[in-house]
Amino acid sequence: MFPPCLAIFAVALLCSSTSYSAELEPIEGPPLVFAHDLVREELREGDRFKLAPIAHVVNFGYEFELDSDFGDFHARGFKMLEMTAHEIEALERLEEISKTKAFATSFSEALKNPLVRSWAVARRPITTVTRIPGGIIRYLQGKFFEVKRGSEKLAAKSKEYRFRGESKEKEPVGEKVTGAAKKVGSTTKKLSRRHLGFDKAKRDWSRRLKVDPYTTNDYLQFELERIAWASTVGSFAGEFAIPTSSVLSYTLQAQEMVWSKSEVELERLNSNALKKMGVDTSVLVQFDELDHYTLTEKTELVLTLEGIEVDGRLELIQLILEVGTREEAMLMLEIVSAIGNYHTLVKPIEKVAIRGGLAVCYDQEGTMMLPLALDYLHWSPEITDALLASELYEESRALWISGTASAIAKRRLASHDWKLEERCFDKFASLRPE
Repeated sequence: MFPPCLAIFAVALLCSSTSYSAELEPIEGPPLVFAHDLVREELREGDRFKLAPIAHVVNFGYEFELDSDFGDFHARGFKMLEMTAHEIEALERLEEISKTKAFATSFSEALKNPLVRSWAVARRPITTVTRIPGGIIRYLQGKFFEVKRGSEKLAAKSKEYRFRGESKEKEPVGEKVTGAAKKVGSTTKKLSRRHLGFDKAKRDWSRRLKVDPYTTNDYLQFELERIAWASTVGSFAGEFAIPTSSVLSYTLQAQEMVWSKSEVELERLNSNALKKMGVDTSVLVQFDELDHYTLTEKTELVLTLEGIEVDGRLELIQLILEVGTREEAMLMLEIVSAIGNYHTLVKPIEKVAIRGGLAVCYDQEGTMMLPLALDYLHWSPEITDALLASELYEESRALWISGTASAIAKRRLASHDWKLEERCFDKFASLRPE
């Protein structure tokens, strides 16, 4: 039998073994990489843009700089790089259209309408689009999800979002509009645009250009709105083909929905689907008003969640609602997509859970799968603190990342019984039926 002092020491050592192992792990910094080694040729240079030769790894994600005729763009990750290059192509097509006599005549006619005139005065294209990295460190530290939050807290938070949502419209300078008058003004503006066919025309042009009508690229938004006004109030037809070559980043079903259905229809469909999943009505207001996700991304999230009919889905929805920035929203979109793809294409999952603030799922064989949206995993304190924590310990566990891992990271993961799957979205694509 051990002496009391040795027994106490053994217990203390066992309880702190995880933290000690993390502290003793090697530290590996992010590399400096050449874009030429990472990016395929058609994304390195186009007629109207050029990619900077050096890429950086910041918070486990590749960062690219694009210099274009439409402004300087900061793209984080391959997905955003592909989307940005395609949006530049769409801007080029729209520029060609805007130079035609038919467009000039139609848009001049449209500007005679007071609603279009007020839009032209208020809207200005932004020539530089910056996308600041972030989110992943806060996520790895488990700060998205707080276990003590319950329905009462979410209900209270939804009231806060409702108040903030009522003040989203810009008010005229020198005049404060409040209450019912403000709500009526906002509704009248939306009804006027819908009556004129503006929203449908914008979606139709987005479909032809193969772009997201709810894109966060302000310059593209301006050009889409301009041609939508010319097509409706100005009667611009523009019946000619527009070549495109980029693959869309969202699912075919979500893509068709955002092109074919109005904003109101999409919001109603999303709300009804979430209600069927058991989401409280008060929380739906929070989801509707959370502007870190675009409407397209909300639709994709809902479609993915509908396919995950397992225990723990409501906790995953709560995690989705906890994002605080645009970058964190994009991170959650990839994580939820990875879980949905794993469930559909790899192995059916039994449940979803939150472990140490991170979303994991368990398949029928009892393996815990942790998805992380990382371009380049290098062995750093942020990674070791998260992956070697006791909350994530399982006899069978797998880490699925969207990018690749360093040689050191691969060795350390294997030594801690983590099975690694790199480029998980490439694997999902290979498993998807033609």
